[in-house]
Parts: sequence; C-alpha cells; structure tokens
Amino acid sequence: MEKNPNQVGWYYNENNCIACRACEAACKQEFDLPVGVRRRRVIIREEGKYPNPKARYISTACNHCEDPACIKSCPVGAITKEPQFGAVLIDQDKCNGCKRCAAACPYGAPQFNEQSGKMDKCTLCIHRLRAGLAPACVRSCMGYALWHGKMSDIVAQTTPEEIYRRPLKNELPGFADPKLTSPSVRFSENK
Repeated sequence: MEKNPNQVGWYYNENNCIACRACEAACKQEFDLPVGVRRRRVIIREEGKYPNPKARYISTACNHCEDPACIKSCPVGAITKEPQFGAVLIDQDKCNGCKRCAAACPYGAPQFNEQSGKMDKCTLCIHRLRAGLAPACVRSCMGYALWHGKMSDIVAQTTPEEIYRRPLKNELPGFADPKLTSPSVRFSENK
C-alpha cells in the first residue's frame, strides 16, 4: 500500500494522562455508541512490585495503520482507507459482522456491535476532520495527553506545540510490533 503524505495519526503523551476517561466519554457521546462498544479505551496497566508499584494509563483506539491488517482480512471489502486523511473506515452497508477484522488487528480496534450485528471502530472522527475540527477524544483531553496531526509532522516533531519536542517512540510495552501494520501513532513514554 502506498504511503499517504497526508496521513493523520495520534500522538499520546503518557506523562499527561490521568485516566479520567474523558476521551472515552467524548467518543461515546459523539457517536451515541451502545453499551459494550468503545472505539477509544483507556487501559490501566499495573506494573512493578512493592515498594515501587506503578500504574500506566494508555489511551488507545484504531491506529489507522499505513498497512492495515483489517483491510486484508475483510472478505466483503467493507474496510477501506480513506484517501484524504488516511482514516481506515468500515462501510456498514457492506459489513457482514464476520469478526475477521477483529481477529486480524493486532491492536484490538474492531469490535462487534451487538445492536447492529456489524463491526465498529474509531473513524478518526472523519466528519470533524473534514470540518477542520479535532477528533472528539482529542478535544476532550484536559491533560493534553492525546493529540492528532499529520504523521509527517508528528514524526519530524515540526509542530509548534512543546508536547511534540519530547523523544517519541512507536510502541510501548505490551504494544504489538509496529512492523506488522505501520500504525499511525507515536508515544512519549511515562518515566
């Protein structure tokens, strides 16, 4: 798959996340999602042992990969990569709910919607991006832990926000190998 120079992705600064779950709530509200469907999730991972325990808060959603495994796995061609922003989208009219995309995604993004009988996942708030607005999850993050932007800007750290000037990683402990799908996400790891 050819690399999109306008690919939009995520920047997540673990140091700023307080696990308030405002990003989760904003997404659910924006799309009126049913119980059980969480396009964005905050994972709380406990590490270490007494006397040095540690909690990590990781906000995660679809990474809108450059080479999405979900697209290759869909037997009916319901999943496509939108050309303007690089968002990976599921066409609900074509989706048959077979769950192959969920099995293929190394990040657990696609989820089965019991109400519709179809697969569901983050859309990168494509409707908001087209209107020049930030995704709902980014807009609601009070700690500025979650940002979005062109991946070329995030990787090159050319944006004006100080947050991008920190060392970036393309994975965190427990995150699937980025070589699998080239996810559009970068992290500043908690120290």
